[in-house]
Amino acid sequence: MYLNRKNSGDVHSQLSRTPLKGRIFSFESINGMRKIDSKILVIFFLAGLTIPTLSIAQPTENEHSLTILTRADGSAYIIHNYALPFSHGYHLYRQIEGGDWERLTSEPFYPAQNGFELQQAMGAEFELIQNELDQQSPQRIFLMLRAPTDGNTIISGAIPELAMSLGRAALDEDAPVNQNVSYRFEIINDLGRATGTTIEGSALLIPKQPIAPSKLVATNRDRRVKIDWEYPTETEAPETEDVIRFKTFYRDTESGETVDATDAFFVRTRDETEYRKYITVPQRGREYEFWVEAIDISGQSTASESITIRIEDNVAPPIISNVEASANDQYQGVIVWPVSTALDLAGYHIYMARGEEQEYTRLTDQLLSVLQSTFIHEEAEPGVQYRYAVTAVDQNGNEGELSNPAHVYIWDYRIPNPVTGLAAEYDPESKSVKLEWTSVEENEAMKTYQILRRQINPSGGELYDQLNQEAHLESSIIDYGFGTDGFRDGVSFEYGVVVVNKSSNRSDTAWTEIQIPDLNPPEAPTSIQVQMRDGEKVQVGWNASVSGDVTSYNIYRQEFESDLTLHLTENDKGERYLLDRQVELNREYIYSVTAVDSMGNESEALLSGILTTHKTHPPVPSKNVQALYTDNQVILQWQTIDTEQVAGFRIYRSEIATGMYDLIGETNADTIRFTHSGSNAGQWFKVFPVDRMGREARTARAVQAVID
Repeated sequence: MYLNRKNSGDVHSQLSRTPLKGRIFSFESINGMRKIDSKILVIFFLAGLTIPTLSIAQPTENEHSLTILTRADGSAYIIHNYALPFSHGYHLYRQIEGGDWERLTSEPFYPAQNGFELQQAMGAEFELIQNELDQQSPQRIFLMLRAPTDGNTIISGAIPELAMSLGRAALDEDAPVNQNVSYRFEIINDLGRATGTTIEGSALLIPKQPIAPSKLVATNRDRRVKIDWEYPTETEAPETEDVIRFKTFYRDTESGETVDATDAFFVRTRDETEYRKYITVPQRGREYEFWVEAIDISGQSTASESITIRIEDNVAPPIISNVEASANDQYQGVIVWPVSTALDLAGYHIYMARGEEQEYTRLTDQLLSVLQSTFIHEEAEPGVQYRYAVTAVDQNGNEGELSNPAHVYIWDYRIPNPVTGLAAEYDPESKSVKLEWTSVEENEAMKTYQILRRQINPSGGELYDQLNQEAHLESSIIDYGFGTDGFRDGVSFEYGVVVVNKSSNRSDTAWTEIQIPDLNPPEAPTSIQVQMRDGEKVQVGWNASVSGDVTSYNIYRQEFESDLTLHLTENDKGERYLLDRQVELNREYIYSVTAVDSMGNESEALLSGILTTHKTHPPVPSKNVQALYTDNQVILQWQTIDTEQVAGFRIYRSEIATGMYDLIGETNADTIRFTHSGSNAGQWFKVFPVDRMGREARTARAVQAVID
């Protein structure tokens, strides 16, 4: 429960400030808490706030019960849950260790009978109840509090003065401590006669005092002081079960004046150990002592240790908003902000962060004037993203929070200067090209050099390779060529170097050329083809050498089994074809090709196979073929048309003219007659001329052997 005082300005971070009116109350039994007997335990809840356990005495004849709390001063606070009817009161009785009952009241006690009497009895506390119930009429408040509701029971538990004024509690100021004692409320009507209703309970009267709040911390924002403290839960400290609320105090250490800063009932909450209270002190520049007291349901209190702080103006001016930034044509950052309305303003500070940096750096060594609303960051660098913020500072040195971040990118349109003295040098040992140059650009402004390469002889196309994929800031680089292949001898390259600044602006390209020295003969072609053309010339063809510096090819011919090699011609590198017309038929030749580079180095020779020069068509068929059977043998004879081409004859035989012919003999070119004793008259014969390539005439006339 949290009873408010109007315009207090205090806030508890864990509690609701909703008035009691309209709240819902509930009961829950909790095991393991102190109790008078072993049967009944009640814990009160109020809109999520927990009133500490009330130990309830066992009723004798009815369901009404009471709680007994023995105070440290030896008195006993007794509270019951019975709602007295109008004009009714009570007598209070006490019984010690099962002895006789003793009446403690000489006259019946009658509670307040109307709102005026209740207001008089409560004094200043009545205003708190008015505010909490949101009612001003004392009579209406009186009637509301008399209603037999859970909420009224809880209010009575939290305010001992109210409970006693309404006849719901009594105080035995001379209680027999450390003894088993029973108390009885006997209800009396307006005539002083007993109504027959009694409320009775027993307890061992052991005095107890609330434990003190701990870990008190006080901080201030100007005159507003935040007090934090801790208090254990009932589970952690069962002895705190009767502590219901807290009170806060402060003392002016100079004047000694102590102020009760409890402007509302600050109720302890269930399962919470951390609490907070805000207090506004009257003056700055003074030292104040603060402390907190824990209060139980009987009104007993225990104070925490105190903490002393000096209250100074530590509230910074309001945050500056609507800060904007731009760049001027001098590549400088321009920050603009509205003038602060703080009355005690002393000036401004400007802060800067680069790119994605999280931390700001202060640009101003001295405060800017109160009316200044523009600042130029003269040291801004082109090509950098900046984030600016402004703070306001008061005359006590309190600096406000950083303003909204104002972002600006300082565009850099400057073209960097090209490099000079670009030179390329080939290192034969490492087989690499080293490029060196001189740059006039500062490294801080540079993003990278771009190093380009293009093969120009033999041409590798119009596109350039970029040697560096990552940023390169050194003024030299070593190029090892193309992967594992390196550089080919004699090939010429063009290199270029471009300066790229941090805004990605590019300089003009500086160029240089280099030819890789040709120290080794080129690779020979890997394949050669030779064949006859038109029966009178030889066609020679070959593939290109893999060496990039080849300028021509030499073609050679030699006769088989001859040591003499004849150089036929030298062809340009793009002409890999030759027709040799100076050959004789039926001769055996070997051709060879070598590659020649730009330095005149000649490769090993690539040799062809043995080529026998010959006509390109098969021999002409024989003519005038005759076959005679005589003397048990067949005699064949014929005539030859082209004796130069014919190297011999093959003779075939078949049983019928259109059947399959089998080879039965061969002759040389000088023989045009063939005798075969295994043949008979009536069989059929063909004679095929054969050239030196083993080619037969395409056709042959079939001739039948006849008897001579």
